[in-house]
Amino acid sequence: MMVQSLVEACPNLLYLNLSCTPVTNEVLRALSRSSLSLQYLSLAYCQHFTDKGLKYLTTGKGCHDLVHLNLSGCTQMTVDGFRYISTGCPSLKEIVINDMATLSDRCVVGLIAQCSSLCALSLLDTPHLSDAAFKAIAEVSKLKAFSTEGNGRITDSSWKALCHSSPGLRRLHAAECPRMTDACLKSVATLKNLNYLDISHCNKVSDVGVRFLTEGSAAAKLRELNLSHCSRIRDISVMRIAQKMLKLFHLNLSHCSSLTNSSLECLTGSRLCSLDLSGCSLQDQGLGALEGVCLRRLVLSQCVHITDVGVEKLLKRLRDLGHLDVSHCVGLSDNAIKALSFYCRALVSLRMAGCPKMTDVALQYLTAGLRYLRELDVSGCVRLSDRSVRLLERICPPLGSVTLAYCCGISKTAALRLKPRVKCWVNSVDDPPLWFGYNNMGQMLEPIKSPSQSDVTGRQGEPAEETVDEESSKLT
Repeated sequence: MMVQSLVEACPNLLYLNLSCTPVTNEVLRALSRSSLSLQYLSLAYCQHFTDKGLKYLTTGKGCHDLVHLNLSGCTQMTVDGFRYISTGCPSLKEIVINDMATLSDRCVVGLIAQCSSLCALSLLDTPHLSDAAFKAIAEVSKLKAFSTEGNGRITDSSWKALCHSSPGLRRLHAAECPRMTDACLKSVATLKNLNYLDISHCNKVSDVGVRFLTEGSAAAKLRELNLSHCSRIRDISVMRIAQKMLKLFHLNLSHCSSLTNSSLECLTGSRLCSLDLSGCSLQDQGLGALEGVCLRRLVLSQCVHITDVGVEKLLKRLRDLGHLDVSHCVGLSDNAIKALSFYCRALVSLRMAGCPKMTDVALQYLTAGLRYLRELDVSGCVRLSDRSVRLLERICPPLGSVTLAYCCGISKTAALRLKPRVKCWVNSVDDPPLWFGYNNMGQMLEPIKSPSQSDVTGRQGEPAEETVDEESSKLT
């Protein structure tokens, strides 16, 4: 009743977000009667309306100018409901239908039947959609942005159709699509306006696909590239990315298990501003090889083989660094923070959770040198004591977010002193969970294994370039 009153009193309403509310068909009825100017509507995770409510959109005067609609999580909808939307809202340009395990090909076909103006579509976590749905989208739409994730049925033929029908595509999010292959990237490479590409967790993508990407039209304007968990990507791909993608500012290579220390040397002189190397088998010599890159954001989380020596060599060259994540780098100690506070005085965000060697001395260095720090996470730093809290009080503000989870050496009383001085505060005195890999004394539960020789020098000592050329010739 409250929403109905609001809608009737505001006939010129443009934006309405009703996500996660128990609204029913009566609200949709009121919208169809009164909201003649409404352009943005979110019904995400509203599960109390039915297809009957959506039918009102086809009979009333309202919502016909709607350009953005979010139906994420509305699993109660059927094919009829999507058809009503297509008929009642033909001006839709942006549609978001995430978290819909029940979404079928027929639903998508019914939705886009009359939405000829559609330019942005998001279908995250819709695992049952097949090539039939995606090819139908390609037939009626010229997309500027498309997102799908967690779909194991879509094949290269769909990607080829989408890229052909939407040459102006600017954003493509295709994470966790296990059937995506290098042939798909050959189609993606033709997109002249592409500036964002996420193909993380696409395990069939290899150096051949990246080669297609770097030699195609897409390389000219690409600014963000996510290759996380693409285990077949090797150093040769990193070299090609650095040489060809001259406007790239964010590169995510996290958990690319085939990369070696040489991958960082390949990035020397690139224009990257943001780099994610989480979980890679990097060592100090790799960090020391990175030169001539003005990084503002660097993520080294779970790089368990790096030490203070390598971090100091790296930070000497990154004096403009604003965000650093060294969480779960168990080899780092107070000396790493000493180097950070000396060389990177403009740092605003630091995450060093899961670093058992850090002591109060690290916090002393940090508070003395990093006067602009706004966000700090020291979760699992079990050797910190109440003295660290007193040190942090010196930089509150500008420090506005502090996370002290699993800091069993800091008393609850001391931690509570920080709470009224910051906007975001998290604390617990519990022992670190087992997956941190060490106990409440900072002692490792299992020894850290050094990377094998093949991880450092390349697989079996064979030159990667020659292998890539052979694979490329076979594919073409």
